[in-house]
Amino acid sequence: MRWQFARLLSVVSTIASAAEPQVREFTGGRLSTPPALDGKVERDEYRGAIRLDGMVDSATGVVAPEGGEFYLGFDEKYVYFGAKLVDQQPSRIQATEFRTNVSLNGNDTITLSLDPFNNLAGFNNFTMNARGATNIDIVGGRAAKREWLGDFVSKGRISKDGWEVEARIPWNVMRLPVKGAHDIRFNVYRNHRRLLRNFAWSQISNGLVQNYGRWKSVDLPAAQTPTLQLLPYAYGGIDDKTGLVANAGLDLRYPLTSDLDLVGTINPDFRNVERGVLSLDFSYFERLANETRPFFLEGGRYFGSVDTSGNDGPSIFAPQRIQNFDAGVKTFGKLNPSTDFGLMVTEDFGHQDAVVGRIQRQAGPRTSWSAQYAGTGNEGRRNDAATLGYGQGSGNWYVSGQLSGTQDDQVGFGHFAALYGNYNHERSFLSFGYDETSKDYLPRLGFAPQVDNRGMNFFGGNTWLINKKGILQYRLLGSAAYYRTYDFQKPYLESAGFYPSITWRDGTRIGSDLQYDRYFGGSHDQTYNVFILRPDGDPYRRWIASYTSGMRANSPYRNLNLGLAYRPLPTFQVNGSYQKTTFLGRTFDQTILSTNYDLDQYHSVGGRAIVSDRGTNWYLSFRQAGNRGAEYFLILGDPNAPRFRSSLILKAVFPVSVRT
Repeated sequence: MRWQFARLLSVVSTIASAAEPQVREFTGGRLSTPPALDGKVERDEYRGAIRLDGMVDSATGVVAPEGGEFYLGFDEKYVYFGAKLVDQQPSRIQATEFRTNVSLNGNDTITLSLDPFNNLAGFNNFTMNARGATNIDIVGGRAAKREWLGDFVSKGRISKDGWEVEARIPWNVMRLPVKGAHDIRFNVYRNHRRLLRNFAWSQISNGLVQNYGRWKSVDLPAAQTPTLQLLPYAYGGIDDKTGLVANAGLDLRYPLTSDLDLVGTINPDFRNVERGVLSLDFSYFERLANETRPFFLEGGRYFGSVDTSGNDGPSIFAPQRIQNFDAGVKTFGKLNPSTDFGLMVTEDFGHQDAVVGRIQRQAGPRTSWSAQYAGTGNEGRRNDAATLGYGQGSGNWYVSGQLSGTQDDQVGFGHFAALYGNYNHERSFLSFGYDETSKDYLPRLGFAPQVDNRGMNFFGGNTWLINKKGILQYRLLGSAAYYRTYDFQKPYLESAGFYPSITWRDGTRIGSDLQYDRYFGGSHDQTYNVFILRPDGDPYRRWIASYTSGMRANSPYRNLNLGLAYRPLPTFQVNGSYQKTTFLGRTFDQTILSTNYDLDQYHSVGGRAIVSDRGTNWYLSFRQAGNRGAEYFLILGDPNAPRFRSSLILKAVFPVSVRT
């Protein structure tokens, strides 16, 4: 195994990049007078700023058919950004959202990406649309509270030639190196909804990471006086099962240094957080719903990610495993410009304790290694897991390896090992790998649904841009896998899949999935799926229909999925889905309906209803949140109960800042 990994790294290191890096460097940009933030990008207002122009296709490097110009400036408090984007059909510009720090999927957007450490290891992304709606993605992740996120403000408008937008980004929202002159790496990205394409000011795909722009000798400010930020909460109300309900707790955040944050929570509120819902799809193995709790989202990427489908291999840490706890604390950030660090401890007194730590070092633009530990004790039983990982890229290639071990008081020692290779060229890709998981591999804080196997897998595909006769693109994907039990004595999985689709210029997409799986040498799964949706990529106004037919576990299988997203008013969103599954002679149904009405930028009412074979649950809520100051929530019903509970809860959060 070690010889194979070393050999593959040696091969990859000899592959030249498809194109020589072309670093564009800029100096200056300091503004004596900040531009007026009104959505009108005037050149005189950006006197002294860096001016950029032009965009290329993110995948191929071909010049974009509709370009733009950009301005980048700064002073001691803020980064200033202005963009003018050409669009030959302004009436089709998608600008649905208007709120602060929300998902902008389905909108025409522009993103400014900044790396203040000049090591290409992590970028802070600031995204905005033509109405000034924003989304902020800080390296490592950050919970969505404005006191913790900072005042990233944007204004935009649609013009006769396209759209333009301006933004003011506080330096202190990002982790920064020490005060003084530093080089910053940057790029600008555009999501063009009408063309269903992504563009960049500088192409960095296909291994061209050195193509990020370099903003030289930018005077970065000193770190602000450390401030202890507290978010105490309290809620009270009535419940038909427990009578009077009352609870209180505290979240806190404190910058230990300019590069390390401390986040803590005491008696966190999980009752009133809407959690993810699993579909009815059949699986031989365990699945997990997505994590939504703020404590785990804050700095979550410093602790690794988990693929809840289990398709990308196991993980030794999945926060869903920590269902409840009384107190938790975590610290995360950078030990130095090239090294990320995270450490988390939670305690459910008398039941479960958990410790998770991770360190990752960026040894070069495309070379990194990482080490992670996750351990838990539960009523006298102990489980410990550790992982080492390494990744190396060159040109269009990237290879990675992982070695993981677990020690459990009940089942003993187990291990997982993997070696993966990835090739990307323009709109084509190929991934392949070998992995093995022993029978006793058991990360109790993680997610490892499939054990006792070893084998190989392949996944690849290509997208062809046509743009003729109403057709925008063809896409063809394929997969294959062959696994046997860990001792190689019995079959485990034989799999092949074929996934073609066509997308029209009006956004209509039609496709199918042809899948064959044979598990454990006996079960023959043969399914055919066909789907249609319109328009592709618009979460606000679209419909989708999908039907699957075939055999699973040697039994007839049928699955129908219907979905609708509709926005009857500019601030009123309705989403609905229906799923019907027939399997093993039984039929299961699940209907989900959710609504949200924005009264203004910081006030909304909404709710969700779930009807399934387990019962019916619904809730309604009023929210005053997203701005500075106190936040209030009024909730009728329990968002996470299997059946409706007659309860009425009022929750209040009061931010407090204490300078130290």
